[in-house]
Amino acid sequence: MSTSNENQALDIQDEPTHLPYGELKRGLQAFQSERMSRTYADLKQNPEYHRIGKFFFDEIYGPMDFTIRDASIRKLHKALEGRIDGNILSAVDMVFDLQELSEELDDRLVERMNIRGYGPELNANQYETIYRDLDNFDQRMTQVEMATDAVAEFHRFSKKWIVGISLKTARSASRVMGLGRIMDFIYEGYSAFHSINDIQSFTDTIRSREEAFNRSIWPE
Repeated sequence: MSTSNENQALDIQDEPTHLPYGELKRGLQAFQSERMSRTYADLKQNPEYHRIGKFFFDEIYGPMDFTIRDASIRKLHKALEGRIDGNILSAVDMVFDLQELSEELDDRLVERMNIRGYGPELNANQYETIYRDLDNFDQRMTQVEMATDAVAEFHRFSKKWIVGISLKTARSASRVMGLGRIMDFIYEGYSAFHSINDIQSFTDTIRSREEAFNRSIWPE
């Protein structure tokens, strides 16, 4: 087979895109956000899950502003450890661990976009191609488990009445310490999950659909 045919079979252009990294990454994340919206449209439209769906897809599973992460989590532990329920700090740690893994996977996908000559406006075939290139089914399933575990942790601490009181107090003090954004994130999670009694159906749906998506990429 000729070199040009090989490139065509691999869907690789003669030259990498050389587009700015940020532009490619924004395009990737926009596609992923749209995929999640399509896959979970029923959950988003379900009145029971509307608030937790928004929190999950926008805050837990969506791209986070990493400028608030590293310094904020250290300050959060120092300022609030022993003053609020330990499950709150555990839940935030879980989200940051998830975000770190998601960021790493996104970076690797952007590398594949550049190698294959894809621009920021991905289509489904291109996305599945770069996704398959990474050959990391187990890592993707770990990502899903981390996401559903974080949801379960937020739900657990939201059911403790004392948490609501301590969060209101800590939220006011956090602004003085420069932790306003991260405490808003925690309080949004608490508020979203507080009124939900059974979270199992929500997490089971996430887990089963993401596993199905990944198995469609890498069929056994």
